[in-house]
Amino acid sequence: MQFTEISCDQQRRLSAINNYNAIRTKNYQQQRKQQQTNKRWTVLRTRRRKRKKNNNSRRRRIISYSLAHTATYKLACTRRAKQQRRSKSVGEAEPRSERKGKETDKEWESNCISGFGSGSLDISTRKMTNSGRNHHRFDQTFLGATELDDELIKQLPKEVLLRVFSYLDVVSLCRCAQVCKYWNVLALDGSSWQKINLFDFQRDIEGPVIENISQRCRGFLKSLSLRGCQSVGDQSVRTLANHCHNIEHLDLSDCKKITDISTQSISRYCSKLTAINLHSCSNITDNSLKYLSDGCPNLMEINVSWCHLISENGVEALARGCVKLRKFSSKGCKQINDNAIMCLAKYCPDLMVLNLHSCETITDSSIRQLAANCHKLQKLCVSKCADLTDLTLLSLSQHNQLLNTLEVSGCRNFTDIGFQALGRNCKYLERMDLEECSQITDLTLAHLATGCPSLEKLTLSHCELITDDGIRHLTTGSCAAEILSVLELDNCPLITDRTLEHLVSCHNLQRIELFDCQLITRTAIRKLKNHLPNIKVHAYFAPGTPPAVTSGHRPRYCRCCEIL
Repeated sequence: MQFTEISCDQQRRLSAINNYNAIRTKNYQQQRKQQQTNKRWTVLRTRRRKRKKNNNSRRRRIISYSLAHTATYKLACTRRAKQQRRSKSVGEAEPRSERKGKETDKEWESNCISGFGSGSLDISTRKMTNSGRNHHRFDQTFLGATELDDELIKQLPKEVLLRVFSYLDVVSLCRCAQVCKYWNVLALDGSSWQKINLFDFQRDIEGPVIENISQRCRGFLKSLSLRGCQSVGDQSVRTLANHCHNIEHLDLSDCKKITDISTQSISRYCSKLTAINLHSCSNITDNSLKYLSDGCPNLMEINVSWCHLISENGVEALARGCVKLRKFSSKGCKQINDNAIMCLAKYCPDLMVLNLHSCETITDSSIRQLAANCHKLQKLCVSKCADLTDLTLLSLSQHNQLLNTLEVSGCRNFTDIGFQALGRNCKYLERMDLEECSQITDLTLAHLATGCPSLEKLTLSHCELITDDGIRHLTTGSCAAEILSVLELDNCPLITDRTLEHLVSCHNLQRIELFDCQLITRTAIRKLKNHLPNIKVHAYFAPGTPPAVTSGHRPRYCRCCEIL
């Protein structure tokens, strides 16, 4: 063995290298320790912030509920005291059977809404029903407690009560307005009516009510839902737009009397509008979309489903003017074609939700351009677009990895090739509707089981090539055990009881559809319910066919002719 001598320079060089490595290692360890400490403190701060936020929201809910119940309690006690004084003065209370002017709770709430709109909500107009009297039978001993509550509530500052009232719904606010004059003024203040949903009173709401509400709320109103209020017309919407300039969310779905005049007023005065719903407003045309594109540049959500007069011209104008658009729904608009979708893809790159259900003229070219330009796309519905092929699925898998909802019901040209690409690249898929995709086989389920670990709802109705092996592949995937909750298998003729045996391992499965699956038996369904007691199984068993006649002479006509 030979030993090499090291010079002094080499020794100094080696010692310097060792010192440098030691210092570098020490600095790395300190930096790593500091990062772990910062991460730990960040987690603690986040937990404290969430805990504080939850406590604040819980405290606000408790205060809101307590005040709402206090209002109902005080109102009942006041009515009870008035009734007792009246009975003492008369000598005997009037029989209940002879009392007139009875109202149901629903009618009373509608009257409250109308009274609020007219600014004349009386605090002593309601006559309690029999159920209300039975529910609010309080003893005389509680009246002293009510007076004490009155004193405590009167000590609350006006700002606190207004803040509490802002968390109440329409009915609770109307009840609070009938407690006393002080609460009547505060409950009918415009600052408490920032969000109004009148869907429950759609049959009772008429134009003058909307006009009076808009005049009272004015700039405080930010969200209004008139869904189903078919009596509301252009004049009411024009008054609403004139007085409520800060409105951001407006729902006019199923308002059959709404025309382009309403949208013109909205675009002229409501420049802060971010979301509008015109679902089933059959009188809306392309002019409405042009008005909105000119006056509402901040528009992010719009729904024009079943507006049959909308065409590519209106969509193009909307896309050019509202570049911040994120949600667009045109379900049932058969005049929308590839040019309209290409304009959306060109001018609205932040598009996240697109619904093109029953837009039958859509082809692969527009969807491919949409997938290439809109990388943030998360929800896409192209059901009943029969001209689409696997090229659409390949483009989506290549450019839209954030896709989580895909509805392709009735697209019969899709095959296993397209869904194989989706399963390989789109890892965040949660909901898929593959109804009537008749060309897919068990290979599609195998690719989805391995590539989509977050799959929650899967529809395979009328997919006649799906067998028990495909369901077995699906149940052995990473999504089946804890995530898959809904599975629809209507009209899958090759599905047997073995499918239900495979589904026993899906512990989170809540609903399964088995209509017209002729090979499924009641025994297998009973076994599945024994293993998954919370599951809902929807199945139909056709009545048995009567046995054929074997004895006697041959009938003159066949069975079909006899039925006819």
